[in-house]
This record gives sequence, structure tokens and C-alpha cells, in this order.
Amino acid sequence: MFQPDVLHWKCCAPHPFWEGSRGYALRYKGELAAFGCLVPCGFLTGAATVTSCCVIDWAASKAVPGAGVMLYTAIQQLTGTMINIGGTDDARAVLPRMGFRVDQQLEIYTRVLRPWQHFRQTHPRVRDWKAPLRLARDFRELVRAAQRLQPALTLRRIDHFDATHAAIMPDPQVTRAVVCTRTPELLNYCLACPAARVEAYLFERDNTPAGYCLLSRVGHQCRIADLWIRSANQDTWAEAYAAAAAAAQSDPQTTEIQAAASLPQQTAALRHAGYRLTNREPLFVLDPQATLAGRSDLAIHLLENDAWYWSTTGA
Repeated sequence: MFQPDVLHWKCCAPHPFWEGSRGYALRYKGELAAFGCLVPCGFLTGAATVTSCCVIDWAASKAVPGAGVMLYTAIQQLTGTMINIGGTDDARAVLPRMGFRVDQQLEIYTRVLRPWQHFRQTHPRVRDWKAPLRLARDFRELVRAAQRLQPALTLRRIDHFDATHAAIMPDPQVTRAVVCTRTPELLNYCLACPAARVEAYLFERDNTPAGYCLLSRVGHQCRIADLWIRSANQDTWAEAYAAAAAAAQSDPQTTEIQAAASLPQQTAALRHAGYRLTNREPLFVLDPQATLAGRSDLAIHLLENDAWYWSTTGA
């Protein structure tokens, strides 16, 4: 994630939601005191479009007390609102003191697609006496998922998004929730990420586009970076997550798929599609104008920070 081409893509490559560099540094007496990379994002509430951002790669020198806070404050002046997903123990302690509040959790789900292959590739440190039990569980969940849901939706892979796909972008009127701003240009920017193999798909029903999905492959894991289906029906969302798992399994090297969601409708759909809850991350929101603060209906996915492409041990 710190290779030159990845840093250039994150900080300097043209972004449809931002002009100029997205890397910000604070210097003290000529020395680097803090650094952060801004990930531009936005929210559609149904009444307004809210500009926001998430800061990744945040680091501050302990030799300059408050440097990280000063950097965050300067960036917040550029966007008005900010979000932060999870973070280190230090970050989780500092963010509330800066005015961030937590009204939601981002739930992380996984589904093992090839249990035996996944078992053999799992990092040795988790090969304890429970490993055979996890293997049996993964086989059992795989069978149950196949029996429970046969997706009627189909996925068709595409090379890029264009203006004709604007009609299938997230719409708050569909789910009656606050959705993240998406455009064909933003999704194409994500497709160019050099840190992962990113694939774009269209959901179709009766040969008619009904939504889209971005899959990001990192090692043996496939991540649903983003997914949207034009439906408020929980079963339809479950079909979409099942179809995404089938697409992920098309690569023989992929043993596991990961997804994230923050709305009860979507998390229930993930469980119905055979995904298992593996983690929860707090969703911090800084919103001085109270356009988002206090709401618990923000539809967040992995795309809002860098979790959809960073490399992890054992992936």
C-alpha cells in the first residue's frame, strides 16, 4: 500500500470528487509532523448532497503534541464533514475528543468459498485445535448457503462504467436511507487501483441492468468493495450478495469473499446469503452542521476507506 504507484493513485491521480493532490502534510520547524491521505466521498440524504471525506494513512509525530489533531482540523475545513471507520486504539481514543461521534457500526462479513483450500492456505498461527472445527463449519455453511438461495439475478462483467450506467447508481429514494454518492467516473477511478485486481459487474434481471458490483481481489481473498441493487427488498439484496459470491468463485485461487454493510436490511441479507459476521468497526462522523450526525441510516461499504484493497497477512 506504500508502493510508489499506489501512493500516486491514492494522492495524486485525478479524482472526480477532488481537485489536486489528496495528500496533506503538517510541518513543524521544517520537519514532517503529521501526514494523511484524504479519500473524498459524499452522501445523498434525499434532501441534499453532503460533501465528506475519510482520512487514511494517518500518522503523527509524538515529538509534536497535537500535530495529528491539527492536520484533521485543517482537512475538515475543506470538506465540512468527515467520517472515519475503525482505526487504531489511539485513533479511537482521540476522535471523540475532536468532535467525532459514533451512531452506527460497520459490520464485516466473510464467506469461505473453498473450505479445504482455504484451510490449507490459512496462516500457521491460527492452526490450533479449533482449526478442524472451523473447517467443518465452513463446509456446513457452504452447503446451507447453496440450499437456501438460488439467485435469479445474473452478473455480467464489464470493462468500465459509462453514462448509461448513471441510472443504476445508489438512490436514497429506493432504500429510504442515506447512500454514498456514486458516479461512473468514481467507479472507473476505483477500477484503476494498482493495489488489487478490481473487477466491475452489472446485475441483470431479464437482461435489464438492476445494479452493479465492484469486486477487489487481494491474494486469496475477494472483497465486495461496493454493491448496489435497485430494490428495497431484503431477499433481492441477498440474491445480489449470493451472485457476487458466485462471481468471486470464478477465480480458482479465491478461497474467501468479504463484504461490509451498515444497514440492518443489508446485514440481514448477507447472513441469509451465507455470509458470517466476523468483525464490527465503529463508524465515526464529524458533522458540525448536523447534516449527518445523529443519523443511523448511513449505507456504508468498504469503498469509503482503503479496506477494499490493502493487503493483510494470510489474504
